[in-house]
Amino acid sequence: MSRAAVLPPVLLGLVVLLLAQMVGLAASALLGVPVPGVVLGIVLLVLLGILRPTRSVVRAAEPAATPLLAHLQLLFVPPSVGIVLELQSLAENALPLALAVGGSFLVPLIVSGMVLQALLRRQDRRRGEEAPA
Repeated sequence: MSRAAVLPPVLLGLVVLLLAQMVGLAASALLGVPVPGVVLGIVLLVLLGILRPTRSVVRAAEPAATPLLAHLQLLFVPPSVGIVLELQSLAENALPLALAVGGSFLVPLIVSGMVLQALLRRQDRRRGEEAPA
């Protein structure tokens, strides 16, 4: 019997989640990419979930991930406190922040709309070519 089978499912899930986080942090530090290691760990878990031989790893993390997701709103408290503590700095930089937030919303919205229109035009052209004369 393996040692992993002896661990309670929630503890095994926490181990999987923490290992993914540590691998992501190590990859971020070693590769020098400007992506947080936690994000790389999540991407690693997604890739493990997509690949058929490693899906059991993600299933092992599920008993620990489900309660964490149920209380996800609590994870927004620390950033909210940080925002309140930095209100003066935020007020001083309100215009650049508003432009950044607005731009990061509008630019992808416009680009995705243009891509959708191009794809719909392409689909209409293909349907026109397939129609019998």
